[in-house]
Amino acid sequence: MGDAAARDAIERWGDRAARLPFVRPHGAESLPVDINRRRIYVLPTGFGLFFAGLLGALLLGALNYNNNPGLVLGFLLVAIAHNSLVHAHLLLSGLRLAAVHAEPAHAGQTLTLRLRFENTSRRPRGRLELLGEHDLTDVELPAHSVTEASLRLPATQRGWLPLGRLRLSTRRPLGLARAWTWLRPDTRVLVYPALDPEAPPLPESLGD
Repeated sequence: MGDAAARDAIERWGDRAARLPFVRPHGAESLPVDINRRRIYVLPTGFGLFFAGLLGALLLGALNYNNNPGLVLGFLLVAIAHNSLVHAHLLLSGLRLAAVHAEPAHAGQTLTLRLRFENTSRRPRGRLELLGEHDLTDVELPAHSVTEASLRLPATQRGWLPLGRLRLSTRRPLGLARAWTWLRPDTRVLVYPALDPEAPPLPESLGD
């Protein structure tokens, strides 16, 4: 678990951009949800921007002083950074959100939402982050596996509770960029009425 508020400026900008009309998906979608390359987005993290500035200074200095070893080192680091972006994208591509269900909860309690993810590839997908509006959890998906992830939602009132928007993301392998996708499952969960704290005792049994 972690604090969903501890996010950098790039992530907050990505959250605002999710409201734009061209960001997929546009609305609630029925299950199962297949995560393909068309719905995965990649942006640099704060550390990634610092690393890009450092590489720019390194290459500029190597060009200015005609330093061939510096140029080789700079382009090698650029290639490593580029491959890390592709790897982050591939960690999400091909996953599937198969099912969503919730444990019973009453108004005023915390509802536990369970999401079942499927990884049908031979590549393990580790240390993914699933972010809801009020909770953040880590997801580990071994190769050829089905895994359940849990999110906690405050059940403030009785009735049908919409799930809202969920984000599945990763900063692996080097933390230079964040790859993410938005999930909007067309599912509602039922919140039962609040329990009476001073409920009368049940009637005694009159016989067997």
